[in-house]
Amino acid sequence: MTTRARPIPPNVKSGTAPAKRTAPAKRTAGPERQAVAPRLAKAGTRSNTRKHPPRNRVRVQAPPPRKRTPRRAGSPRFRLIAALVVIAILLLVVVARVAALQTTEADAYRAQGAAQWTRTWDVPAQRGAIFDRNGNELSISVPAATISINPKLIANGTATIQTLDDLLDLPDEKVADLLAEIDSKKRGFVYVVRQVDAALGDQISSLDLPGVNVDREDRREMPGGETGRSLIGKTNIDGDGIAGLELQYDDLLSGTGGEMSREVAPGNRSIPGTETVTEEPIPGNDLVLTLDRSIQFSTEQVLLARVSELGARGATAIVMSPHTGDILAMASVRRSDETGEYEVTSGNYAAVDAYEPGSVAKVITISSALSDGLVTPDTYFEVPWRKQYADDLLTDAEQHPTEPMSVSKILIDSSNIGTIAVQEQMGRFRHRDFMAAFGLGQKTALDFPGESAGILKPADELWGSERVTVAYGQGVSSTSLQLVTAINTIANGGVYVAPRLVNAVVDAGGTITDTPPSESHVVVTPEAAAQTTEMMRQVVCQGTATRAQVEGLSIAGKTGTAFKAADNGTYFNENGERIYYASFVGFFPADDPQATVLVSVDEPPAGTFDRFGGTASAPVFAELAPSLIHELGITPNADAPTCEPT
Repeated sequence: MTTRARPIPPNVKSGTAPAKRTAPAKRTAGPERQAVAPRLAKAGTRSNTRKHPPRNRVRVQAPPPRKRTPRRAGSPRFRLIAALVVIAILLLVVVARVAALQTTEADAYRAQGAAQWTRTWDVPAQRGAIFDRNGNELSISVPAATISINPKLIANGTATIQTLDDLLDLPDEKVADLLAEIDSKKRGFVYVVRQVDAALGDQISSLDLPGVNVDREDRREMPGGETGRSLIGKTNIDGDGIAGLELQYDDLLSGTGGEMSREVAPGNRSIPGTETVTEEPIPGNDLVLTLDRSIQFSTEQVLLARVSELGARGATAIVMSPHTGDILAMASVRRSDETGEYEVTSGNYAAVDAYEPGSVAKVITISSALSDGLVTPDTYFEVPWRKQYADDLLTDAEQHPTEPMSVSKILIDSSNIGTIAVQEQMGRFRHRDFMAAFGLGQKTALDFPGESAGILKPADELWGSERVTVAYGQGVSSTSLQLVTAINTIANGGVYVAPRLVNAVVDAGGTITDTPPSESHVVVTPEAAAQTTEMMRQVVCQGTATRAQVEGLSIAGKTGTAFKAADNGTYFNENGERIYYASFVGFFPADDPQATVLVSVDEPPAGTFDRFGGTASAPVFAELAPSLIHELGITPNADAPTCEPT
């Protein structure tokens, strides 16, 4: 066995004793060192078994790892830094919040603060007035006062209500209700009375009664009394239009409301002198109508007198300007179901009620045939007094022998059978086209609230005798407004002109805006209109409308006596009597028309001579005409033909 010499380390000098080695401090080997140790051991083993002598290697020992001192959370320096960071963040949050409060959220918080010590309420706008064509007031708003109480602020309810009762003359039921409200104190606002005279409101306000409020509130009034009531309509207690023109033009008349505020003390008590208008109300627009208040008044009075004399259910009348379509008067009167007295109605029955026009429609039939050149005033037809059509035997109003009748005589005598003969020349389809062109079967341009379109069936929907009865106004219905506009076409030379009711609008600044002229269209030729006018003049002079005559005045007109449909679906009432609707329409002067007038009497007395258009309605026209001549300044042509004295 060969013993190998242990090599001498280079740092040991020859002849000197080897230095004593100091054992290194024990260290726990880390994972890396523990992994290296086995490898070194294996290497040593291999070196001992090698056949060649080992190389002289220097083994360098890695320096021990440097110790790191961990930073402790409780260190003063760390706590100081953390505190500064937190303070900085809090300061930033506070600054951001303050900036938001002073900018984007400022208004909201100011409003919330103000809401705690102020109260706001709406200030209604002044409602616009309604004037006639001459500037006369028809409907206006006048200052009034509304009295209310806050039961929670009233200590002595009996004394307070007694004072109000003495001044306002309250009903006993109202007094009891107010006392009950004060005792319960459940509500903070209760109306006492609304829209009393402003002077009375000022008197109550001067008493300074705790818990009693006096507020301004306009009241709608008609300076002319009931004049124009049917047309103008009315407003409710809050000033909103609910009928007539007040309803139709409510948006224009209402204006834009404002706002007022006042400060309150603890207990919700108002602080005197703190009222402030925060938003000014904008007054509504004024309406200038085509109505003439004087003509409207005269028309209503004549109607009231006539229906009272006849004992009829009611009546309507319309006065129209032939060339412009302006409505100068539109009146409706009726017997009250409650009182039995005749009164100007709140409903405009001249526009909303439709009825069969009767013989007035013959003007449409004959003028249409004249315009198409199918007949002339001197065209003759063989006319019996009755004739079978389909399943019905139709008759004229009066029995007469079969005789030749000219078209002119057919209209003057108002022959039903003769008018059917004229219509048959056109055919029912062409006739229906003319009736539509005259404005039947559709609403007028007024588009009045509740206005009826009437009934005008398509020609192919007419059956049996209905195909011919429409020629003399049976089987078709129209409103008074439609009918007067249709006949006005003849007065206007054959040109239909739509009715017009609003002349101008005046805004809050006083600017006047005129409404556009009425639309128009040609219906019949001027020659046909002139021929029809002459025939209608003879109707007044020698036909069925002699009671419409006015001395020295040339008048063209036509009567109509129609059966009125009852609720039971027949033309008879519960007593088995026929129900009538009597009309007369005319215009004057016949040679230069300045006014077209329609008068219709609803349910004149059956079984009497006053049930006809010529006896019930024509006299109203004759009585009204002089007033129209005066108000419109009409000067009759002295050379114009008039009726010869009978």
